[in-house]
Amino acid sequence: MDAQTIETLVRHAYVASKNGRPDHEVREYVASSLGLNTSELYLYPDRAVSKEELDRIWPGIERLSLGEPLAYIQEKKEFYGYEFDVCPDVLIPRPETEILVDVACFFLKEYPCPGTIVDVCTGSGCVGIVLKLLFPKWHVILLDISEKALHIASKNAKKLHADVEVIQGNLLEPVLSRSFSCVVSNPPYLTTQEWNESDVKQHEPRLALDGGVHGLDIYEQLLQQIGVCTPEFVALEIGRNIQDLVMRYTGKKSSLHTDLFGRDRVVSF
Repeated sequence: MDAQTIETLVRHAYVASKNGRPDHEVREYVASSLGLNTSELYLYPDRAVSKEELDRIWPGIERLSLGEPLAYIQEKKEFYGYEFDVCPDVLIPRPETEILVDVACFFLKEYPCPGTIVDVCTGSGCVGIVLKLLFPKWHVILLDISEKALHIASKNAKKLHADVEVIQGNLLEPVLSRSFSCVVSNPPYLTTQEWNESDVKQHEPRLALDGGVHGLDIYEQLLQQIGVCTPEFVALEIGRNIQDLVMRYTGKKSSLHTDLFGRDRVVSF
C-alpha cells in the first residue's frame, strides 16, 4: 500500500478499519506508532511516512479492521493513571472499574492499621496493584484461577514496583485459613447469553466474563467463602441482581455505588 504522508496513512487506515474499531482508536494507534500524540496527526499532515514505518504500522491496522481491541494490539492499557501490560489471557481494564478502587480507598483510608487486601479474579492485577501503590503498608494478595493471567499480573507488579503476593486458586480457597481485612473483586458477571451475543467474545477471555446462566455463578461461590472468613470490608464490581444475593449469603446491608453513567457498578458491605 502507498501512503507517503500522515494524512494519506490516516485516511487509508480509516477505510481499512471501517466497521472494525472506532475512529478514535485508529487515530490513537497511528499516532502512538509514529511516536506522536493524536493532535499532532492534524498538526503535521504532510509529514512523510517511511516504508519501514508503514510496514511496522499496517499489520496493526489490519488487526483493528478485524475488531481486535487496541489494547491487545499495543499490549498495554492505562488504568488509574498507571500503564498495565495486557494480552488476550486477561480482561482489558476498563475505566469503570476504577470505581472499585475508589470504593476500597474510602475503607482503607479510615482503617486504623494496615492489614491484608485480597484481590480475587485479579486478571492483569490492575485493582490490587493500584491499591498496593496507594497503600504501600498494606499486604496485597493477587488471586486468580488462571496461571496465564497470573503471569501477566506478576509482570505488571514487577514493572510497577509493587511488592504483592501472587497465588493461583479458585477464588478465596487458597487463603481461607488466613486473616485478611479487605476483599476486592471484579468477577465474571455476564450471563452466558450475554457472552454469546457480545462482541468481546471474539477476543477477550471467557473465563473472565461468563458468569453462568444468570451471571451469578462466581458471586455465589465467592459470597459463600466470604461468609466463612468474614473480612471486615468487601467491594465487588457487579452485574445485575446482586444485592439480594449479598443479603442471602452474608446477612449484611450493602451499599451500591454508581459509575459516571449512573449504572450500579460496585456493591460494598
